[in-house]
Amino acid sequence: MTKKTKMFVMLGTLIFVMTVFLISTQSYFNNKEIGLANDGCPEIGGIPDLQSSFLNLTYSFSCDTSN
Repeated sequence: MTKKTKMFVMLGTLIFVMTVFLISTQSYFNNKEIGLANDGCPEIGGIPDLQSSFLNLTYSFSCDTSN
């Protein structure tokens, strides 16, 4: 392998690892936020309504207190 090829492989690996790290971090904190919202909704007499995507990268949460 030439030096230039090694640099491209190293750069590609670094980009891949950073992407996986950032996605994992986003998923972790979204899970924590969803958990807190989900636990707090019944405390105010509501029913939680949650829609989330794969790995919880995007989600929609509402607390229905109309009952």
